[in-house]
Amino acid sequence: MKRHYWLLTALALIALVWVAVLGFIGTDKGSFHGDEYRRPAFDFSLTDHRNRTFSLSGHPGKVILLNFGFTNCPDVCPTTLGMLGEVLDLVEDERAMALFITVDPERDTAAKLGAYIPFFHDGIIGLTGPQQEIKRVNDACGTFYSKEQETQGSDYMVVHSPAVYLIGPGGEVMLRYPKEKLDPRKIAGDVKRLLM
Repeated sequence: MKRHYWLLTALALIALVWVAVLGFIGTDKGSFHGDEYRRPAFDFSLTDHRNRTFSLSGHPGKVILLNFGFTNCPDVCPTTLGMLGEVLDLVEDERAMALFITVDPERDTAAKLGAYIPFFHDGIIGLTGPQQEIKRVNDACGTFYSKEQETQGSDYMVVHSPAVYLIGPGGEVMLRYPKEKLDPRKIAGDVKRLLM
């Protein structure tokens, strides 16, 4: 009888361990709202909207939301910046930050970004710099942008991806949020999870 009891107890414990393991795997796999988008760690140096040098390596251990755009963008960029501000408000952690890198450095000087970015949120950092450095960051994220044919001098548009990229504490791109996944509460959930 004792042997039978010990066997049942051992089987019950094994079953509980398997349920726990499978539950952990199930919740971990696919539990991020963003699409898994692994890119190796990289660094860059650009000028922020306060005219100071900003480098990615100067912010180790932070979770960074990165978006590309330009100040003359009529609707997508302002909407995305507003959403990023909401995420920062929901996360409420100094280890989370948002970056807006211009894809139009010809027009988007540090001064222009300085007048534009604070309108959306104090925690968002606007960045500009040489075209080749911006392209290098774009390439590292695996995204694109293209200046449309000029119509009248400086009156042109820039086609770019509206996606937001999440850079993990180690400097690698981990997640990508395409336009249809730009939900501030769900993105904030991903950021909080990585900051735990």
